[in-house]
Amino acid sequence: MEGIRIYLNKFIKLSDEEWNAFASCIQKEEYSKRELILREGTICDFIAFVGEGMFRFYYVDEGDEKVTAFFFPGDFVSNYRSFLTEQPSDHNIESMKESIVYKVKKKDLFELYDQYPAIDRLGRLVAENLYLTVAKRLDEFLYSTPEERYRNLQNRNSKLLQEVPQYMLASYLGVKPETLSRIRLRK
Repeated sequence: MEGIRIYLNKFIKLSDEEWNAFASCIQKEEYSKRELILREGTICDFIAFVGEGMFRFYYVDEGDEKVTAFFFPGDFVSNYRSFLTEQPSDHNIESMKESIVYKVKKKDLFELYDQYPAIDRLGRLVAENLYLTVAKRLDEFLYSTPEERYRNLQNRNSKLLQEVPQYMLASYLGVKPETLSRIRLRK
């Protein structure tokens, strides 16, 4: 859990009292490979910090899985739209290997927001950071080639990407698996 505190300190330094209140709401959970942390059609009531492993964020369209995000150690994982609106998720979140996350339930988080202004501010700063991540992903699709998107993802975590099946990477990049093969050959 110290990794979470170090990460959060990048946004705002919590006092020991604030950190202890926050830490008391964190639940450590372990997931096996291919286990769903969130199933499409259910409401996402948590935000989780990835301690170990990796996850994919995907939906199914006419029988095809469409991967829209990967989450690695040090990332927050959630369906934030479902979390905020309390509407059923249109995505699944699946562990791609044995993984550990540290979850905070929405109810607990909002109680912390009410009790601690610094935690409320921290929540806003983390949400803004998540927004910027999504905006960057959208910009990549609007302004970058599939090869540039692949290189950006590779720069984020090339070691873990070696474990991702090619069809999932291709889906994430918005290309066919054979196109991804050509991109990989152009190193």
